[in-house]
Amino acid sequence: MSMFSDPYEQFLLDYLVTKLENGSNTRRALLLYSEQITRETNFKKRLMAAIKDMEIGKHKLEAILHKHKFLNSFQFSLVVNSTNTIDGLKLVLSFKKANSNLIAKMINPIFVPMFIIIGTFYGLIMYIDLLQKELVQLRKLNPDVEQFLGIPKYFTYDVAYIGLGVSIFITLFILFGYLYTEKYKPAWLYKVFKTQAYSDGRFMFRILNGMLSAGISFHKTSLILSKDYFKVGFRPFFKDLADMINKNKKLFIMFERYNFPPIITADIKLSELSKTSFSEVTKALYQTCDTMYEKNINYMVLQWRFMFWLIAMLVTVIIGSDVINLVISTFTFKTLYQ
Repeated sequence: MSMFSDPYEQFLLDYLVTKLENGSNTRRALLLYSEQITRETNFKKRLMAAIKDMEIGKHKLEAILHKHKFLNSFQFSLVVNSTNTIDGLKLVLSFKKANSNLIAKMINPIFVPMFIIIGTFYGLIMYIDLLQKELVQLRKLNPDVEQFLGIPKYFTYDVAYIGLGVSIFITLFILFGYLYTEKYKPAWLYKVFKTQAYSDGRFMFRILNGMLSAGISFHKTSLILSKDYFKVGFRPFFKDLADMINKNKKLFIMFERYNFPPIITADIKLSELSKTSFSEVTKALYQTCDTMYEKNINYMVLQWRFMFWLIAMLVTVIIGSDVINLVISTFTFKTLYQ
């Protein structure tokens, strides 16, 4: 998934970079670009407004792109702080936003079996309703019908509603607990789920490497990310990191504080001891995160699938078999007494 909300905007920036590198007139190039768009879309209106601002010539290209929402605040900061506009736009284009959110990975191994469990308990409630109505009629044939049918002791509204409530609570807790900590409290999540740290690291260290390679200082990079990083929970991290850089403190401590895996913090600690440039370190770190993520995620999904599907199967088989036995017993009872 790209960092852009509109694919046309990404193509526009690609086009702009090509024309700037060729030394073409930017306004004329954009006019030619606009002529290719036949429909009067919102995108074309914004583009024409940007071209009009270029005619006036009061603002730089990146400021006009930001004004007309072809660059968001984060992307604008990247361009402004790069050595030149072309390098800045290339940096923006180089960021392909890997979706570090793993909720899609959880659908089949966690949420599908949980919905099956919820459906099973809901089905039990519906069946108990039908059974209670049927028992009223069957007692007229034989008052000892419950003993004949052998109704399981857990076939009560209390057990069924508790099972339904607990399964819904667990599902919502996993869903919203993950979404909240993943976005706002990553340090909490990393304590119990290291794979998320590798997933986040794939993107974070790529951004750091791209910004440092574009000539933005590490201190300024951290300050920019403390205001505009897409994950709100990491903004305080980058703010504290900028403060530590300013005070010349050891940076690996900050990563340890956020519960990053030892393989990451050890690399940072070693690089600080050997005085390795952080641009090289971030490149090595995003490669490490790529490898560790691919290695861990399949194993984690397998674990989730085994555990949750096993529970769903047990709940469904136990309740389902008892319901089937009761249906058969009820039919037999009616055959004998009617």
